[in-house]
Amino acid sequence: MNRLVIALLLLSTGLTSCGGASLNPPSGSAAHCLPQQGWVTPDGKTLEESAVIDRLAAHRIVLLGESHDDQAHHDWQLDTLKRLFAARPEMVIGLEMFPRKTQPALDDWVAGRLTEAQFLDRTGWRQGWRFDPALYMGIFRFAREHRVAMRALNVDSALIRAVSRDGLESTPQSLREGVGNPAPPSPAYRQWLAGVMAEHPTGKRPDELRSTRFVQAQQVWDRAMAEGLAQASKTHDGALVVGIMGSGHIIHGFGVPHQLRDLGIDSLATALPWNTDTNCDELVADAADVIFAIGPDTALTKRQ
Repeated sequence: MNRLVIALLLLSTGLTSCGGASLNPPSGSAAHCLPQQGWVTPDGKTLEESAVIDRLAAHRIVLLGESHDDQAHHDWQLDTLKRLFAARPEMVIGLEMFPRKTQPALDDWVAGRLTEAQFLDRTGWRQGWRFDPALYMGIFRFAREHRVAMRALNVDSALIRAVSRDGLESTPQSLREGVGNPAPPSPAYRQWLAGVMAEHPTGKRPDELRSTRFVQAQQVWDRAMAEGLAQASKTHDGALVVGIMGSGHIIHGFGVPHQLRDLGIDSLATALPWNTDTNCDELVADAADVIFAIGPDTALTKRQ
């Protein structure tokens, strides 16, 4: 796997951000700025949970971020899904973890035709996503139990590799899986991604070319997921579509939200988990619509 793709994978996890600062950097890197637990605005003002859920549920699409290897983030996602489902039982869950080609397996899982082992095998989980499936099984079981449709949002890694290596214009249509041309990135997104790339040297290409390839690869990834969410919303008219993905695709509205708006979808909301033992450099007004502060004693799975 080339180094550009490795950097993109790190970005997706929510472990990397502008200037090399992490979305959730090591404990003790800065003073705490959030309460121990609960919903807050990006500047730390406490919000009532019921009001937040009502606010999120009023939209067409809701995006929930994560660091892929953080169980507390997935517990928060599941808890939020349950509360959104109570408000809007007609729901679709879009998942970054699965490439589009695995959609039949997702359908069979929700329909109850696969065991967990068969589901993981059919989706190629261990060859593709590779994170411990136990981190996500609560979400998958919830969808199956309530017959909530699951939608595969990602693309084959071969597409990302091709764009990062050759550029979007030189990537053959046969690899693009129908993904359209992304909306141009904002200057702020380019700057943010430049900080990511600076932390992960990617070879001897000229800096300008390397930067262009990196931005294009990330945009294709963002665009693919935005198109998947938009299609799910169109196919399931009136349903609440909830996207589950790395925080790097959501923060500041740069990635998937930007592409969704280019696709004509303005009714969307973003929510990010934030560990209270990490710094708050990225917690500015446009980081997300709402933040959930996760403390060391957070026990969301017990909140039924």
